Amino acid sequence: MNVKTKIYFMGLLLLIIQPIAMANTYFYPYIKSYSNCSITILDDEDNSVEVSFRAHLVDDLFSDKSSHIEPWEQLINSSNGESITLSPDHAILSLHFYKADGSPELNITLNAISELSLNGVSHNNSGNNIQEITFNSGANALKNTYYDVSFKVSSNTLPPIRIGATVGGVLNIDQQQHSLLSSKGVSFGSTGKQCENFEPQTAAAPEAIKVDPKFRLSSAIWKLKSVDLDLLLDNTENGSGLNVPLDNSEANRFCIHYQPMGVKRVIHRIQANNLNGLSKDRNHFQLKDKEKVINYQVILRTEYSSSDFFLPEDYYLTYLDKDVKKMCWTPKIQLFSTETTDKGSYSDTLNFTIMPLA
Repeated sequence: MNVKTKIYFMGLLLLIIQPIAMANTYFYPYIKSYSNCSITILDDEDNSVEVSFRAHLVDDLFSDKSSHIEPWEQLINSSNGESITLSPDHAILSLHFYKADGSPELNITLNAISELSLNGVSHNNSGNNIQEITFNSGANALKNTYYDVSFKVSSNTLPPIRIGATVGGVLNIDQQQHSLLSSKGVSFGSTGKQCENFEPQTAAAPEAIKVDPKFRLSSAIWKLKSVDLDLLLDNTENGSGLNVPLDNSEANRFCIHYQPMGVKRVIHRIQANNLNGLSKDRNHFQLKDKEKVINYQVILRTEYSSSDFFLPEDYYLTYLDKDVKKMCWTPKIQLFSTETTDKGSYSDTLNFTIMPLA
């Protein structure tokens, strides 16, 4: 019994210490074309980026007498071509990310990528290498005429969105396996909806996705507290004007909402136009009650003192925080009486526009 036990464990040990050797990575025209290319920025908490595409494989890849055997033999410099087969149970995905200057972004790992699948199969990588992500399946899910690839990546890891990808498989040659990647990769064009060429061997950076910042301004009603008419007249006469507090000003702040990934490091011009028009000197908006007029200016203050501004002057904003989805200012209103100012109920409507300047 002791002898049998020793032989059994020795055989098991031999199986463990003789894994299939992984050899070099080769490039081959593995893919005919790409379709269904899409990059979408999701409106979730993390502004995740969803990427998907379909890779159409060339014909006759998995046949025992494949027409590709001879080219594969030449590619890997093998003299035993008839033993070369492309595994129907393995697939590879190679992802490439780039910085704004076109250099490779090497800090993105598999930890930043979620919901990754190829033909519905999850990857089986134990490491973080995104340029050789492997998929294994024994259910013929990978023995198909195409590979459907999809994944999500956190926007926090993507300064710009510049992504290239290619797919491939595994060549079996005796006790060795070779990674075989398509020499024809895919990128997504400036719109994120185009299937553009990407050359993984040169790894030249593809065009960055142009992201619409989707600026949106919050609607608010700025209701002034009641004003003492005599105090307004006195403060206008001495040139200082009258600062009038708003009802619930913090809940009615002026806010710009935007898609952070679409914000460029350029100056943004903020303009305000009003329903009642400007004063004759064009330095004030006008509150009106029929023929009666009160001039006013708006002071918008934020936590960044350098970003405070006054209206009706155009404001040139040099900074938009890319780590948040909005920037807000608290309004303060300064009133100036005119010759027609009297008791009444005054109002005006302001419309804001924001425009990035090239």
